[in-house]
Amino acid sequence: MKILTISHLYPNENNPNYGIWMARQVREMARQGEEITVIVPTVWVPPFLNKINRWQGMENNVPVCKYEGIDAFAVPYLRITGNWYYRWNGLAVYWALKKMAYKLHREKKFDIIYARSFFPDGDAAVRLAKDLKLPVVCEAIGRDVNIIPNYSKTIYNHFTSVVDRLDGVMANGQGIADKLAKISSKPVLTVYGVVDLELFKPVKDKEEIRKELGLPFNKKIVLYLSNLKSDKGVFELLKAFHKVSDDLEDLELRVCGSGAAKQGMVQYINDHQLGERIRMMGPVLHDQVHKWMKACDVFVLPSYHEGMPNAVMEAMACGLPIVATEVGGLPEAIGDCNGSVLVQPRDVDALSKALNNVLCNDLKRQEMSGAARERAEERFGVATTAKKIIGHFIKLIN
Repeated sequence: MKILTISHLYPNENNPNYGIWMARQVREMARQGEEITVIVPTVWVPPFLNKINRWQGMENNVPVCKYEGIDAFAVPYLRITGNWYYRWNGLAVYWALKKMAYKLHREKKFDIIYARSFFPDGDAAVRLAKDLKLPVVCEAIGRDVNIIPNYSKTIYNHFTSVVDRLDGVMANGQGIADKLAKISSKPVLTVYGVVDLELFKPVKDKEEIRKELGLPFNKKIVLYLSNLKSDKGVFELLKAFHKVSDDLEDLELRVCGSGAAKQGMVQYINDHQLGERIRMMGPVLHDQVHKWMKACDVFVLPSYHEGMPNAVMEAMACGLPIVATEVGGLPEAIGDCNGSVLVQPRDVDALSKALNNVLCNDLKRQEMSGAARERAEERFGVATTAKKIIGHFIKLIN
C-alpha cells in the first residue's frame, strides 16, 4: 500500500522533538511493509514581516529530519497570525503542496491520503483527495477538536464540513472519538499510542540513571513533563505539591518543559520559597525523555483537556504510577487501570490527596508500577497501533 501522509507535526533539524510521535508511527508502518511518503507543511514568513513582533518566531521553514524507509518533503506555506485564519489555513497549505503532490502521485500512484490533525492537514487533505480521486483519512489529536473549532461559528462549520468529506475518521483517544461520532456519518476508529516499548520500559535500579541526570538518590521524585501552559493545570500542580511537601520531607517535583506559564510558575516558586523542592528543568530532548521517566517515582499531568497524551503512555510503559485528570481519552484508556489515579481538573485538594496517597505508600506504588506497564503493553505499543491503522486503511481502499 502506498500512503501519502500530510502532517505539519514532523521533526525538523531545528526541533527534532516536534511531531516525533508522528514520525515514530509512520516509521513503524514502513517497517510493516507499507510505502510511506510524507509532505510536511512548514510555516514561511516573508522577510519584511520577520521584523514585526507578532510574526517573530513563527517561521519553521527548515529541512525535515530524514528516516530510513520514509520519503519526506518540506513544503513552505504562508501562515497568517490570528485564530481567525484557521478557517483558511488548510486552503493555504493545499495551494502550497498541490504541485508537489501531483508530481509524487504521477510517480508513485498513491492508494490513500492520511492526515494527522484537522488544522491544517486534514483540511488540505480533503481538497487534495478530491483532485486525485483518492480516499482520505484524518486522525484527530486533541486541540484540533477540543479547542480550535470553538474559536468561532465560521471555523466550527468549516470543521464539520471537513469531517463530512472524509472517507475515514480516526481519533487519538475515546474522548475525542465520542465528540467526532456526534458529527461524523462514518464510524470513528479510536487509536492510542505510538510508544516504543523496548525504549520505554522499567528499570530495576534507578540509582545509575539518577546519577546520569544529576538527581538525588534519597528522594521521591514527582515528574511533570509537558508544555508549560495554564490549561495543563501547572498552577494547580504547584499548589497541590506545596500542600503535599509540607508533610513529606523526602520529596521533589521536577518540571520539564517550556511555555508561556514558565514565568508565573517561577514567581510562585519564589514567592513560596519552594526552590529547594520544585526544580524547573527546561525542555528535554526526546531521546532523553525515557531516562527521566525511568528515574522518577510518579508522573503527574493535571490538564483541563487532552486527547490521549503520549507522555502518559510513555510514563506507564516505564512503570510510573500516574496521577492525572479525568479528561479526554484518559478515563476510557486508563480509568480502570490500577496503575493510575484520575481526579477532576482544577481540583487542587483532590490532586494533592491523590499525590499524597501514592507517595506515602511504597507497596501501592510498586503495585501501580506493574499495572501501568501491563496496560502499556496491552494498548500503547507502536506496532499494535500501526497494525490497527493499516487494517483500517485497507478496508477503506477495498
